[in-house]
Amino acid sequence: MRERVADIRTLYVRELRSALRERNIVINSILLPIFLYPLMLWIGYSVITFVAGQSELVPSRVMFDNLPVAHSEFSALIESEDTLEPTTTSDPEAAIRDGSLDLLVRFLEPREDIPMFVDNFRAELVYDASKDRSRTAQTRLRRQLSDYRQTYLLKTAEEAGVAPGELQQLWVEDRNVATGREMGQFILALIVPMFLIIMLSVGGLYPAIDSTAGERENSTWETLMTIAPARSSILISKYLYVATMSFSAGMLNVAAMTFSMKTILTALAGDELSELTMRLPLASVPVIIVGAALMALFIAAGMMILASFARTFKEGQSMVGPFYIAMILPLMFLQVPDIEFTPRLAAIPIVNVTLMFREAIAGTYQWSLIGITVAVEVATIALALAVATKVLQYEDFILGGYSGSFGKFLKQRLMARSQ
Repeated sequence: MRERVADIRTLYVRELRSALRERNIVINSILLPIFLYPLMLWIGYSVITFVAGQSELVPSRVMFDNLPVAHSEFSALIESEDTLEPTTTSDPEAAIRDGSLDLLVRFLEPREDIPMFVDNFRAELVYDASKDRSRTAQTRLRRQLSDYRQTYLLKTAEEAGVAPGELQQLWVEDRNVATGREMGQFILALIVPMFLIIMLSVGGLYPAIDSTAGERENSTWETLMTIAPARSSILISKYLYVATMSFSAGMLNVAAMTFSMKTILTALAGDELSELTMRLPLASVPVIIVGAALMALFIAAGMMILASFARTFKEGQSMVGPFYIAMILPLMFLQVPDIEFTPRLAAIPIVNVTLMFREAIAGTYQWSLIGITVAVEVATIALALAVATKVLQYEDFILGGYSGSFGKFLKQRLMARSQ
């Protein structure tokens, strides 16, 4: 037994050392998880800065209809604004639809006459929300009207001899009871699980193909099977190696995301998110590690089984591709914050781990559902390994003589044998 463990350890270390010499494995399993988010930050910030700068240089074509004569200060404010270009047309709404006009500002009579507010008015902003320039013009005019409204209220209050606050009869105040740390955990709980599963899959993809189809393509698979250690020791070492690379990619990704996500969100959304604290709860770390380890073991088993039927690296990519898509597809339906972690969802592989990650990061621990999730994942891994064990019983597969796909093998041999 000790000799077998020693053989597995030696072969396992050999696989890890070989991986460090493979460019694709190093990039996808190590460098990509670490540098993905700083790269996203640089690209996203550069693009946003460039687009914002270009947008600020383009004036908005605005038409004013029935501008109140009494509000000459507003007219002067508009004329001094470089980002607004007053224009006229016979059919402004048609011009907005065809893109030759960005905004129509129509001034209307107030719904209710208030003696204190002389020359009061309503402003209707007509724009096309499907066009960027029209939306930008609407935003600019709304900001100008809001600034002028404040000036108008201060002036009216001064003329009436009252404090400006006395003119306001209704106040709406928001008070968020969640702390910056809780808001940060909420955002991480929505983002981290999805990218963690993706990176676990990406991290295991190339090692799984390289350790199986890559060995066949390089004509080293048969030679490897003839060395002193047992075949099972060789396959176990490869399996653990693929699972290790997958797990490492996922953990590196979580670490990079935790340290860089606040900077990314602040650059994209501005100072509104500057007070967030992006930090994983310490209690969630063991749950994340256990879940990531189980997913890595499952991903390694599934990808290696499919890639083992390929003769070349390119064939391995096409065979493992559907499995990779099957891992990613459920994540698209789990980005709704209101999805609850229930016993039924805890029994669905991939979905259960994703929701377990989300709740743990948010600080919620439903241990019964976590137990169901772990049990389901262990059973799924055991099933995958059982399939792999049956496949390895066929000598032509081990020696590379079988030329069919996994589906063909499953139909002709495994299912036929069970019948």
